[in-house]
This record gives sequence, C-alpha cells and structure tokens, in this order.
Amino acid sequence: MSKKKLSLRVIILYAILGVGLISCGREEQPSSLDTEKESKTKAVQESERSIFDSSVTTFRREEENISIDADVVIPDTVKEKPVYCASGEPLPLSEMSEEMKNDLLPPDISLKFDHDDNSPFFSLENLEDIDHAFVLAYNNSCEFIINSGLYQHYTNCIVTETFAEEFNADLYQKKENLDFMSQADAADTVRRLFKKYGINLGEVVTAYVMDHETMQQEEDIIDISGEADPSLKKESWSSADDTYYFYFRQEYNGIPLIYNLYAGQGFEDGEEATVMLNQSGIVGAGIQGCYAWTQTDAVDLISLDKAADTFFQNYKGLVGTSYEVKRISFMMDIIPGKDNTAELRPVWVFDTTVSGEDYSFESKMVIDAVNGQELTV
Repeated sequence: MSKKKLSLRVIILYAILGVGLISCGREEQPSSLDTEKESKTKAVQESERSIFDSSVTTFRREEENISIDADVVIPDTVKEKPVYCASGEPLPLSEMSEEMKNDLLPPDISLKFDHDDNSPFFSLENLEDIDHAFVLAYNNSCEFIINSGLYQHYTNCIVTETFAEEFNADLYQKKENLDFMSQADAADTVRRLFKKYGINLGEVVTAYVMDHETMQQEEDIIDISGEADPSLKKESWSSADDTYYFYFRQEYNGIPLIYNLYAGQGFEDGEEATVMLNQSGIVGAGIQGCYAWTQTDAVDLISLDKAADTFFQNYKGLVGTSYEVKRISFMMDIIPGKDNTAELRPVWVFDTTVSGEDYSFESKMVIDAVNGQELTV
C-alpha cells in the first residue's frame, strides 16, 4: 500500500471518529414537537389525578415523615348518584313534645315544658325514684339529650377511654346479643324511633353489650371529688338492666356524617350520636348536630390524589412528628354557621396516627372534597 493511500485512510478514519466523538459529547436538544407532546402528556396525567374515582379501595403514598397505606371507604350512593351540599336549621323538635313524651318517657311521668334561656327544655316534677327520673332536652345548639337515673347508673359501670387506667369497655364486647333482643334488631329499633324526628342514624361505629352481671361487678361509686359515695350505688340488678350502648353515625342521603367541630375536641369516634336501649326503651341518648337539612347544589368532587396533595402540603417535613394513615373515608361534615344554622359539605377523612418522641394519638384530618382545603376546628 502506498504512503499516499495510507495517509488518506488515516485522515478519513480521524474524520469519522471525530464526528462520532462530537456527536457523543453533545446533548441532543428535543424538538418543539417533543416538548409539546411531553407537556400534553403531563397535562393529561394531572387531569386524570384530579378526576374523582369512586372505585378506589386502597391508597398508598409515602414521603419523608408521612406514610399512607390505607383502606378507602366510599359509600355506594356516591358511586351511583351526584353528591349534593345542604343547608341546615335546628330541627323543630319542640313542636313534637307530646309525641316524644309518649315515645321516650315512662307513662307515669309528669312533664312541664319550659323555655328558659331561649332553649326548649323538658323538665320533670314529683319524682321520688331516681331510677325512673328522666330529663329530655333539646336546645339551639342542636343537641338532643335524654338523661335518666338508669343512664347515670349504667354509665358508672363503663369507661370507654382507652387511655384511662380504669378502661373496661372491652368487657362489654365479649358477647353479641342480649336475651331481650338481638343487637341488629336493637339498632334498627333505635334508628326507626329517631327517624320519626328527622334524625337519621346510620352505621353503628361501636356497640357495647352491657349485661347486668358485668355492670354490677364494674359499678364505680366514686364521686367527682374522688371519694366513695354509697348513694351512687344501684340497689339491685337484674336482667331488666341488660342494655345496648350504641355509638352511631348520622347519615345524609346515605353518606355518613362527621361533626368535625365536635370530634376535633378529642371525643371518641361516633360519640356524636350515642344511645342506650334496654327492654324498657330508650334510657339515655346524646346526639349532636340535629338539623333539618335542605339540599342545595350538586358539586364536582376532587380525587383522593388531590386531597392527599393537601395532606402532604400541610404536614410533610414537620421535624419530630410522623403521620401514619390506615383508613380514608368519604363523608359529609357538619359546619356550624351563624344563628344556629349549619352547612353540610363532602369531605375526605384521613384517620391518622400522629407520633413524636414521647407521644402518640389518633386524629382525623378532614379535607374538603370540593375545594381541597383542610377543615380545622
């Protein structure tokens, strides 16, 4: 091979290698068409994240101090029909005073109707036996309360706060039914009765099956000063005292309600609507947020993804505090307004364990399912 041809080949080889080296070292710039396509893809993905999906059953996401590995509960009615907001005014229960007296109070009770402090209030006269003394109250704060001597005795036998040293509520969850009525029938009996007054009780959050033998053993006669008070002791116990103690959720259009203003003060789940029932009837009740609801507008709902964005935005990166979510529920929140009115709005409720170095507690983080804002007490 001549030196001239060899030199020519070397020059060509260097030229080829040079071009290759230049090409490998240079970052290719995307075309405007590629950029536009990528933007559209991201927009579609973001749009899909925003769309409410009623078929979601689980949700997982983890960043820094927040871990969500949750079961998702969405009522069937939300999957089938539009969701509506509502406005509320206090239920006109005072107009049903005679009917309530017949339904809820023993027949030999004398009753007077009072309007002290601008609040409808039933009070009782000429009662000597505390076991059958009833007070039935309803006021402008929309609380419906039934109190009785029996209710006081029965509540002296149970401590439901799990953090309390005296906690014993688990003793009343060892059996399902009492002899006078099954638990399911008892819950239905309570629902039917309160529905007459416009109070729609839905799912049972917790049920305590309080048999008289356990109550007699667990009766606490310590007064508020910490001293034993024999007058608090019930004289005798029998099967007539067997009682169901229900924690209910109210419902609106088949969607469970949360009363965040009330629950956010540290009350137990479902404590917004509690009822005691034995074979003689209702012996005690405490129901918050009793409103007559008027349906307003159908609303567009945000997705769980978008609600989670708010959760992470508000709590991500908080040093020394971790958040663990195991359950997320679609509910309606009662939001009190002016002049004893209220509003009902759809929400995503994150059941959350909040933990730090020397503390841990359960909380509910409530995200508005329309505008994505967190609702705080």
